Amino acid sequence: MSSEPDTPPLPKTVHYKTFELQALSRRLLVRGRPVQIGARAFDLLVALIERSDRVVTKHELLDVVWPNLVVEENNLQVHIHALRKLLGPQTITTIPGRGYRFTA
Repeated sequence: MSSEPDTPPLPKTVHYKTFELQALSRRLLVRGRPVQIGARAFDLLVALIERSDRVVTKHELLDVVWPNLVVEENNLQVHIHALRKLLGPQTITTIPGRGYRFTA
């Protein structure tokens, strides 16, 4: 796990402008309709929402979403791109040289 401070647990359901994340059932609804999302992309979204009060480094995200695995950073970028496509480009902000931040 990361050396970052503990993050508060995610509520059962998280509502944002156009989407709803149902953490316990691992479902994502966009405009009220369920959408297909891979397990890693879902975990990435949860990690970003749990840490929405700060910038999350790519290394922390890799540790959380792909624990104990060696993964290329490109995998992270692919999933960030997929989430932006589903939720809108303004949902996740890239902070150059620092990481990502959930900004919905």
